Amino acid sequence: MNVICAYTVNLDEVCNVQAQDLSRLMPPGLSSKEMEVELKGSIARMEDLISSLLFCMREGSGAEILIESPALASQIKEAFSWKSRLGGNAGIMANVLAHLGANPTLNAPALGPSLAAMLHPGVRIPFSGALAEPRRVAEEMQDSAEPVHFVFQFRRGMEVLIGRDRFTVPQDNRFIASYDPINTSLKSSRDFDSYCQENISQYAGALVSGFHLVPLQKYREIFGEKMDQLRSWKQSNPNLFIHLELGSFQSPQIMSYLLNLLHKVPIDSLGMNEDELRAAAGLLNVSTAMTPPGSLQESILAADRLQDKTGIFRVAIHTRDYILSIMKEGRISAQDELSALQNGADAAASLAACGSIGAAPPAQFNERGLLAAAELRRQGADCLGRGAMLHSGGRIVSLAPARQASQPLITVGLGDTATASIFFREVGTIKGNFIPA
Repeated sequence: MNVICAYTVNLDEVCNVQAQDLSRLMPPGLSSKEMEVELKGSIARMEDLISSLLFCMREGSGAEILIESPALASQIKEAFSWKSRLGGNAGIMANVLAHLGANPTLNAPALGPSLAAMLHPGVRIPFSGALAEPRRVAEEMQDSAEPVHFVFQFRRGMEVLIGRDRFTVPQDNRFIASYDPINTSLKSSRDFDSYCQENISQYAGALVSGFHLVPLQKYREIFGEKMDQLRSWKQSNPNLFIHLELGSFQSPQIMSYLLNLLHKVPIDSLGMNEDELRAAAGLLNVSTAMTPPGSLQESILAADRLQDKTGIFRVAIHTRDYILSIMKEGRISAQDELSALQNGADAAASLAACGSIGAAPPAQFNERGLLAAAELRRQGADCLGRGAMLHSGGRIVSLAPARQASQPLITVGLGDTATASIFFREVGTIKGNFIPA
């Protein structure tokens, strides 16, 4: 199975945040009120980083914010202890697909030896009219500056003291700070553009992402270029299955513009987390006033309305508790979709608990996820394993509970891992060439 993975790949410098890391960077005697703990629009100084990080830790939420200057990026790098990992939606998804046996073609316009060494040997990069191994491309791209994102992981239960104020982190999550002109422009290499266009008939699907990184100053131009590329792929290969993954956008205005483009672009599937679903629903004036906030009913209703407004075949939401999809009937059976969701949940749990999707997933399931599946079954859904699938008004609602990683080693890239695993099984089912393991 040949799959395109675009547009972002980078190094993630990962830090497991400790309370003392924050204390030494703040003036003594500072309180949270003086600190103005809030999520900033961008990071122009170290105080903006600390404020945004503390906000995410206090709320147990995730976010991704851009750093305004290379000098500040260097200052942040020096202030913490880091461990390097592969990052970028496209890079992570390409590695997962290669591990599963697919043939991913990755856009990598700035590839150095560190990044190349982290890519799976089965990943291929278009170079000089052909597909090449990452290490060979890195050798040819001598002195290529690799984009770096700073990932701050934090754990549930950590106590944080800011001056006289104290709070406890409610759940595991991560905050990402990035200085990355390559990926914020969704840059693609000429080799990638020409190779994919010339060989598009050989591809079964495309996973596209990274649109959330584009800054306010240039999003219209960049989105226009990338949507033109997707249209050209689909025109040349109408059977290409395209999934677009959202993210934490720099501005609601950017997300709104992208969502309003979707009915004009041949996207088949749209993915996001629960925070992104809520933001999208608000921007499209999707009312969920009659359902409890944060409930399964709210998520299903919001996804239904989002699907109606965009015309997309499938909308999927990955949360800590479960993975949910709403799709139109006709292309993928309910059993195949739920099986795909369960495989995605297992892959993400294996990565979180063991650091590898090849490891056995944790045996325990998320309790709230099991309750959500039981709730869907009470509405008439059928069972498959721990999950549930419901036919309703020409739609198929599928839900797979997440597994519980009690002491996660990794919190970043879990959604991308689940998405790529699900995509692999869905496309294989659509093409009729999937053989269960």
